[in-house]
Amino acid sequence: MEEIAGWFRDNWFSLVQSGGIVAGLVFTAWSLRRDGRDRRTATRLGLAEHHRELWAEVHRRPDLARLLRDDTDLVLDPVTSGEEEFLNVAIYHFQTCWELSREGQLLSRTALELDARSFFSHPIPHTVWTRSRHWRDPAFVAFIDSCLERA
Repeated sequence: MEEIAGWFRDNWFSLVQSGGIVAGLVFTAWSLRRDGRDRRTATRLGLAEHHRELWAEVHRRPDLARLLRDDTDLVLDPVTSGEEEFLNVAIYHFQTCWELSREGQLLSRTALELDARSFFSHPIPHTVWTRSRHWRDPAFVAFIDSCLERA
């Protein structure tokens, strides 16, 4: 017992110092985990806000009314520049969602596949996708094309 007391008397400072280091590491790990959760929440809220703004635009602008209709005749009434501009923003939004799902954040891959399949199967989005796919991320193009193949 006296050996333990002697060791403690000689090494108490190192013991306290080591305990402080361990406590600091535990606190840092806890803070990083909490910050990561807060960042994911902020990203989710930002994405939801962007999504809401994007689709509210469809309801505000009458020139975008036919975007999601399947009975559009693109030979008689081709894609307008306003539609193409809006859809390029929407495709960029899809790509952002896809990147987040690849990183395992926010979105399930299955839900994104269903959304992409539904959205890009309409004539106008499909046409704009076909026109613009060559300058997009090849992995994203492969993802959208695989969704469309399963349609």
